[in-house]
Amino acid sequence: MSPSRQNTGETHRTLVVGHVTHDRYPGGFKAGGCAYYGAEVHRRLPGHTHLLSVVGEDFECDAALTDIEHTAVRRGQTTVFANYYPHDAPRVQLLEAIAPDVSPALCPPGWLDAELVHLAPVLGEVPLSDWLQALRSTGRQNLVAINIQGWIKVGGEPMEDAAALESLHERGVAPGALEVVQKPWEIDPDALRGVDVACLSEEDLIDQGDLLDRLLRVVPTVALTLGTRGSRIFQKGRTIEVGIFPTEAVDPTGAGDVFAATFTHHLMLGAEPADAARQASAASSIVVEGLGPSTLHRLHEAPARAARIPTRTLHPMPA
Repeated sequence: MSPSRQNTGETHRTLVVGHVTHDRYPGGFKAGGCAYYGAEVHRRLPGHTHLLSVVGEDFECDAALTDIEHTAVRRGQTTVFANYYPHDAPRVQLLEAIAPDVSPALCPPGWLDAELVHLAPVLGEVPLSDWLQALRSTGRQNLVAINIQGWIKVGGEPMEDAAALESLHERGVAPGALEVVQKPWEIDPDALRGVDVACLSEEDLIDQGDLLDRLLRVVPTVALTLGTRGSRIFQKGRTIEVGIFPTEAVDPTGAGDVFAATFTHHLMLGAEPADAARQASAASSIVVEGLGPSTLHRLHEAPARAARIPTRTLHPMPA
């Protein structure tokens, strides 16, 4: 189905779940987190979006949520991240504080049966089994999408890289902040039943063993982003390779989150996976052109860019 033949989606509802974070930038905090970026995308596409989050009593970014219908439960401290991008190396992320979990019990009435439920944690704050059980209890056939990265990251040891610390301390990062590291996600494939779409990056697969195979065994659609090499969409034994819209990246923060939200939203509207992935790649190219969420207001430019992004279908699915 081409994008022009998609459902208009005006009555479709999307629930986005996860922490809205404080992301440190020169000059102060910007709102961040998978769920925040996701909600900003979903609300700009056809339908009705609600963001469910837990933030701290110290949350400073209320203005960023003004245009998003949301439930922000205030408890404890806000999750605080600082990102450091070494030259030719993966992102280093520091954790200064973390907010409490976002449980299904916090969901406002009527939203558990939304057409799309997008579970988008940053650091394990969305208990997957609890949410899948709660969604099953509604008896509705939701489209359930997950961002993998939030279940494989934990706060590790304090940062020790002197060069990184100097840069981070200039931005106000407190001494003792923990370096975010990946842990093996030893989830049984059966525990993923009920998930329709899983989104992850190639960085998320580092030291994860057969995680991709486990996902492909159970989850009907898996989207794997590959940075400047584009992405791969795995569905029903076929693989779709998706290109990129070339641009100059200023800040890669949020690119994967925007990809996931755009991709899943277009799937909800009835788009074919290749078309949904083109839209997602185009949207990602926009968000990286500014610091943090500063270019999200330009997401209306994505369809024109999407038309210039190549795709090809591979048979059979590569290893």
